[in-house]
Formats: sequence, C-alpha cells, structure tokens
Amino acid sequence: MAISLAESLHIGVADIAMRKVRSAITVLGIVLGVMCIMVVLAILAGMNQSTMQWMTERGGLSKVEIGFNWNYDFRQGGEAKLSLSELRTLQSLIPEAKAFNPNISSWNTRLRYRNKHYGGHLFGVFPDMQVVENWYPEKGRFINDIDIRENSNVIVLGSKVADHFFGERDPIGQSVMLGSQMMTVIGVLTEKYWENPGGGGMWGKNALDYMNHRSYIPLSTMLHKISPGSKIDQVEIIAHSPEAALELQKKLEPIILQMKGGKRVFRVSSAQEDMIQMQQSAKMFSAIFIMIAAISLLVGGIVIMNIMLASIKERTREIGVRLAIGARRLDIFVQFMVQTVLITALGGVFGIVLGYAILDLVSGYLDMPMVANVNMIFTALSVSVGIGMIFGIAPAIKAGNLDPVIALREE
Repeated sequence: MAISLAESLHIGVADIAMRKVRSAITVLGIVLGVMCIMVVLAILAGMNQSTMQWMTERGGLSKVEIGFNWNYDFRQGGEAKLSLSELRTLQSLIPEAKAFNPNISSWNTRLRYRNKHYGGHLFGVFPDMQVVENWYPEKGRFINDIDIRENSNVIVLGSKVADHFFGERDPIGQSVMLGSQMMTVIGVLTEKYWENPGGGGMWGKNALDYMNHRSYIPLSTMLHKISPGSKIDQVEIIAHSPEAALELQKKLEPIILQMKGGKRVFRVSSAQEDMIQMQQSAKMFSAIFIMIAAISLLVGGIVIMNIMLASIKERTREIGVRLAIGARRLDIFVQFMVQTVLITALGGVFGIVLGYAILDLVSGYLDMPMVANVNMIFTALSVSVGIGMIFGIAPAIKAGNLDPVIALREE
C-alpha cells in the first residue's frame, strides 16, 4: 500500500503537533540561522543602495576622473600637473564625452562682503561642472565659456555662503572681495542634501553639506588672477552611459600616459569601475557573513538529524507495521524526508518573520539603512529547505531500510 505525498504531509504535521517541545528545539537552530542571513543580506543591500545614491548625487556611474596617482613614486620624475593647452588637447581627443571639467581647488580662501568674512573651499572650474556634479543654480546662472575666455571676475556661491553674506536679500549682482579681486555674484547653487546613512559626521545628518560651503570661479580666472601657481591636477568627465565610461577610461589611460612622457603621475578611474569593485567586495563580505550564519544552520541541521534518528528509533514498530501491510521502502523514505523538510521549512518561515521584525531595531542600533526584498526571502527559505534535505537523507534512508520482521519485534 503506497503512501501518498498528502498523507506523508499529514503524518509529518501530526508528529510535529504531538511533539511540540522537541519540534521547537529542532527548528531553533534553523530559525536563528535564517534570521542571521536575513539581517546580513539586508545590511549589504542597504549599503549597496546607499553607495548607488551617493554616486548618483556625485555625477552617477557615467563619471570618469583623472587624478593624482598616490601609488606613483615621484622620485622617478614627473609632475601631476596639466596645462590649459594640454586640457584643450585632451578635450579635443575625446569628442564622445558628454561633459568635461578640470578644476583647481584652494582650501585657504577668504571671501569678504562689507564687514563679513567667510573662509571656505574655492574651486576654479569649467562650465561643465554643473553637469559633472549634477548640480545647478537655484538663482542666477553658472560660469559660461565667455567667462573662461575673458578671465571674468565672476563667482557662483554655495547656498551656505550666500546665506551667510546676504540672508534673505538677492545676492545676484552683488560684489564680494576675493583677496584683492572684486568678484560679481552671478549665481547661487541649490542646496545639496543627502541624508547621512551613519546619522552624523562633521556635517551632521547632511552628508553633502560640505559642498554647500563651496564657491566657484572660472578656471582661467583662478590661474591668472587668484592663484597663478596653482596646478590643474584633476579632471572630471561624464560619458553618455556607464558602459561608455569604461570605454572612455581605457581610451584616456594611454593618452594621459603619453602626455606625461610615460610617467604614471595620474590615475584614470571611473565610477562604473568603482561600482564593479564594490559589488565584488560586497559579494565577498556576503559570502563571509553567510558562512558565519551557516554555522548556526549546520548546528541546527545536525540537531535535526539526531532528533529524526531518535524519532525513527521510537517509531520502529510503526514503520514495521507499515512495511508489513504493503508500504514500499520508498514510501517510508519519502515520509521521513517530507517531515524533515517540513520542519526546516517552518524554521525558515519563522526565521524570515523574525528577521523582518528585527530589521528596524538593527537598523536603528547600527544607524544605517537596511533594505529587504523578495530575493532575500527566496534565498533564506531555499537555504532552510536545503538544510532539511541534506540532513534528512541519512535518517530517511535508515527508516526505509529497516527490516520489517525485526522492526515488528521492537518493543
């Protein structure tokens, strides 16, 4: 007499209900392991989301940067500096670029308006800075090509700088002193805001607040009037797509190397490359954390196997009766496999529910975002069911291989 799958499920549920304490102990390890997996995956998903949002705020995955190569030994010669003519040559060699912005920065800059002073970070830039940073004026306009060509004494203020000097008054057309140069305010940038995932830092909740303290002038004005000895050591470029950014990065590397006489004084990097590396690191950390969580699942699996073996010992006579009245050995095997998988699946469900329940608590304690999705549920449930299948095989085989004559003699 064959035992149907539905009957095997019914028997499994009845046995779990009859032995509540033992069943609870059996699934405890699975619950803890699955809960840990849920939390780890949520942390990694939250970190990935935060990184993506950060990169989007700073120009997106289509961004390519030429910057100082910290791994180069400058005792070998060479200087990490680009001239305006080299910049123009470089720009002409990459017509496929969507935006091109070299910049020079000065940290020790003091602006003055009447009797007010402001110490901030000053940048000399090209008009494409607003495209590169995805950051546009709230009032007035940004620097244009005419300003670059004529070394104009114009300045664009960050929101905090404008508030400090002018408050509620309109700053457009006002003049501020930059050293000995009088600069006309032509624009005020929108306030940059991105909530800090860490919940603090030197700028508080707003992780991008440091950008609101910046001011921008034409690159040519910076070189010729404000800081003649400055070096152009950074160029930011936007490609038309993340894929195009990788191609542009490959194209730029030999161009820059040739410009600098074979000296690797500059490093060419792309946000897309950084994202790929970050994803690889995330996969490595994910594997490590899941392995740690798997230890709990392994312990739970061993406990399940031992309890199922004890259950077979208790039910030996029952198994013998089933075999005697026509049940096949495969039916007995399936019956115990179904029961084991059912127990681990229940543990997986409880682990998922508890994992979701504590995500907000863990997120609040770590002060970082956590993201849950359907894939996490599928992964956690698959792992728990897989544990049941792996550790249920040995007890199920033992039950199916019992000799019915010997089993019927069992007291």
